[in-house]
Amino acid sequence: MSNRYNQLKVAVLVTDGFEQAELLEPKKALEAAGATVHILSDKSDSVQGFKHVDKGEVVSVDGRLDAANPADYSAVLLPGGVVNGDAMRLLPEARNFVRAANDAEKPIASICHGGWLLISAGIAKGRTVTSWPSLQDDFKNAGGQWVDQEVVRDENFVSSRKPADIAAFNNEFMKLLDEQQRREQRQQPVGSATDASASTASGKPQLSDKGRAPAAPPDHENEAFAVAHGESAQSDG
Repeated sequence: MSNRYNQLKVAVLVTDGFEQAELLEPKKALEAAGATVHILSDKSDSVQGFKHVDKGEVVSVDGRLDAANPADYSAVLLPGGVVNGDAMRLLPEARNFVRAANDAEKPIASICHGGWLLISAGIAKGRTVTSWPSLQDDFKNAGGQWVDQEVVRDENFVSSRKPADIAAFNNEFMKLLDEQQRREQRQQPVGSATDASASTASGKPQLSDKGRAPAAPPDHENEAFAVAHGESAQSDG
């Protein structure tokens, strides 16, 4: 493991139904580069991953999203999976988290259906992104520009379409993290600790309530409800 990102903490916002590769592969790359990666969820203990339409690995949760403080993190990762992506966009705490990260100009990396949260948080307007192709009308209706490319960088956003794009996605996200780390180092007061974020004795994050008013939920997509109830197949990502 390298020390490339030994001062960075990355929040992964996820719930049941995420596309397994889109969480585990970026997480592995980030941790190999020295970053601390925390899985934040509306679930307390673990979340269920999928390999397309089949159940995959169960991943342990590090902290509750409704108690997490975005100021404790340097960047945000939004994996896909249609059920996960649709469920996350309905959570006020998830929308508030990515809004705060965007307001602070922190890196936000979304892949596949993870981009739905950007739309519902109201931060997709005027941005150039990619995603699973079925989201392109949603992005356009939200005032964004959707393009069909394996990876797209727009200021603090990095986005990709599907699991096959993960190598390019990881590479571009890590370039953005390099910039964020330099920024944080410039902002760090002389003589301060290298990691001012508190942690519990178990190594999991110590979380605090943000107290933000929840945003109004968006209209729910029929596709995700159908998948969640076994009426149609889940698409890649």
